[in-house]
Amino acid sequence: MKVLRKNRAPNQNLRRRRRDNFDEIAENSTSTVRKLLFVLGVCSMAYLNSAALEASDWLSAPQPKFPPSALRKGSEGVVKLRLQLAADGTVRNATILKSSRDSVLDETARVAVLKWKMKPSAVRPSDTSKGRVQEVEFKQEAIMGAAYPLGVRARFDTEEGLKPWMYAPFPDYPVDARRLHHTGTVLLSAIIGNDGEVSAVQLIKTSGYSDLDEQAVKAVRHWRAHRHYAGQTLRFPITFKLGWH
Repeated sequence: MKVLRKNRAPNQNLRRRRRDNFDEIAENSTSTVRKLLFVLGVCSMAYLNSAALEASDWLSAPQPKFPPSALRKGSEGVVKLRLQLAADGTVRNATILKSSRDSVLDETARVAVLKWKMKPSAVRPSDTSKGRVQEVEFKQEAIMGAAYPLGVRARFDTEEGLKPWMYAPFPDYPVDARRLHHTGTVLLSAIIGNDGEVSAVQLIKTSGYSDLDEQAVKAVRHWRAHRHYAGQTLRFPITFKLGWH
């Protein structure tokens, strides 16, 4: 991950996998960088994917909204359903074959697929009798990067670096540190607890500046990994740099 500053202030432009609801970042441009970074960083990104969805078969298959309560709990998972279709392509009934292990996600997926409609020509005889198996996946992801007023931006360098994290607020790049031209790379390790939360952070290598080290450690303590990383120790750099390159 890098936290950088460009010499001239860019437009507020977010680079990310998918935008959910970022009304909160429409702060007045005179607000402090610290506040802007915090507001954006705590917005957990989420998306859901309908696995093996035969898009050409469906006239309409709106994806369900990620329930706020599930977002807060850090819930993720795949809901496996059996859809019984009518001859006109509407979904008559949906039953859960395999739970995501979160009842809210399960019910959200079930209610959503009841609104789907398949092309009548794509309905098979077995769809009206036995039903068709469909999976809906709910997954949260941290944002890949962001740009802010006052010429500050933050980003993960690679998709691989982003991959473990569902929630990763970017560290603040303090105004005083930028004014004094403090730059450098902080090397950290984080132990992931059973629920994906960071249970401990260790400073492996300093950036050479205590203010940058402090901001990096402070941010990572609030990160949350996907739960299958539980028990692992993840090691990664955070770079504070002035300029785009």
